[in-house]
Amino acid sequence: MPSAYIGRVAKMGIKNKPITRPCPQCGRNYQYRRASGRTFELCEYCRNLDCVVCGQKVPPERGRKNTCCAECEKLKIHNIQNAHYAKRIAEDPELNKRNHAKSRENRKADPERMREHLEAQRERHYRRAQDPKYQATRKVYQAQRWQDKKDEIQAQRREFWDSLNDVEKAERLERNQAIQRKHKAKKREQLKLDPQKWAEYQEYQRTKRREHRQRKALNELMTGTKELLNVTNKDK
Repeated sequence: MPSAYIGRVAKMGIKNKPITRPCPQCGRNYQYRRASGRTFELCEYCRNLDCVVCGQKVPPERGRKNTCCAECEKLKIHNIQNAHYAKRIAEDPELNKRNHAKSRENRKADPERMREHLEAQRERHYRRAQDPKYQATRKVYQAQRWQDKKDEIQAQRREFWDSLNDVEKAERLERNQAIQRKHKAKKREQLKLDPQKWAEYQEYQRTKRREHRQRKALNELMTGTKELLNVTNKDK
């Protein structure tokens, strides 16, 4: 092999020898120059795209994705779906009502499907009841909605109540009273776990009963006095 060719190969090998250096942007060590002779001013991490959700760099191991992690990818899909849904609602405001009515009719026609739906609702309500963050958010929302639409809500309630017959009203009253009794019993059991709170609760109940007896006695006295005055006036 000619010596001139060997010399050129040797020089090329020295020229194209990979060079590693710290990235001027993040400090990671990377190959500034590769064996092919190609150079890069930044490391592979810093050359990658920014995450479309949080703005952080997309790690090289995620390939051609435009999100930095699985959580951001999930949120990106969620945002796309929300935008698509908002567009559909803007074009057809009655879409939800029709879909909801159709789903309700389909469940009514299929007892098994209705049973699964009710079971899923119970599980969802139970999970939410155990989530303090959801409960706090819900409480704020309900308070604000009541302030904004108090008159409208009360009018709707009166209209609904007036539309019920006597049997339906009695059933609803009984059901509501049963729910209240269950709620109060649960609250008492929780208070019993704390002796101080239980003692305060018992004192509060004694005060309320005492005030009730006083009001009842006063009402009876006023009624008796009124009847006596009526009798006296008649005698005159």
